[in-house]
Amino acid sequence: MGVDGDQTLQIRGPEEMLQEMEASGFVIDGDDEIKHIASRFFGKQITIKHRSPRFIVIRYEFRNMPVYQYLEALLKAYPKCWIKNEYFTDQGLCGIWIARMVNGEVSVQDHSWAELHYEEIIHSEDFSMSE
Repeated sequence: MGVDGDQTLQIRGPEEMLQEMEASGFVIDGDDEIKHIASRFFGKQITIKHRSPRFIVIRYEFRNMPVYQYLEALLKAYPKCWIKNEYFTDQGLCGIWIARMVNGEVSVQDHSWAELHYEEIIHSEDFSMSE
């Protein structure tokens, strides 16, 4: 059994790059791991939540861990873009990952935290914790 989660990916960049990404379903080529992630989580599995000429927001699912290695490869393929990825898991783990290219290198900011997990959201009345 794994950890399931939803991710929201925001990308800002040149209209032509966003059109190319959208047309491919955000699928990029790479090593075996990148190909596996592309086939499992991108392509027809994404949901476009917002689209404007230089901004797109998609939703996609993941299993066990965010796919940051894929997002870095996506950024390297489209280096004029800015990427922000937010995730939430069924166990209450949350995080944000923001990246852009700076002087030809991927520059990343990331932060993670814990919120309520699904069982707490549905069944709890007492949200205090004891050690």
